[in-house]
Amino acid sequence: RLAAGTSTGGKGLERIGRVSDSAMPAGNYANADAGISCTGIGEDIIDECLAPRLVIRVSDGFSLQQALEKSFTEATQNQRDFGAIGLDRRGTIGWGKTSDVLLAAFHTGRRVDDTLTLPLGTQVGTVCP
Repeated sequence: RLAAGTSTGGKGLERIGRVSDSAMPAGNYANADAGISCTGIGEDIIDECLAPRLVIRVSDGFSLQQALEKSFTEATQNQRDFGAIGLDRRGTIGWGKTSDVLLAAFHTGRRVDDTLTLPLGTQVGTVCP
């Protein structure tokens, strides 16, 4: 079974009554095939419906890498500012970003690494178990 969860501190100065992407499926979503958690500009994440888009693409037969590549290419064209981390049912760990920095780390059981040294701009990647 897979699950996704996201917490947020927000950027501050949000409008009263605004609902964060973290509180809706746009910001975190999982099914039996993949789980995704997002970070970044909430409005951009909501507009792209990023987490479900990635999960559905994996469910439709894309690899996690392919889903990330397609979704983050589209996001770059739409000038979005965000990142995402995820896991598929085979244990593949994935990440993507359009922002300059994505703060994420992972442990495969054999390898410990992070995304802090990724170049600026849009990047995606996966690590297979």
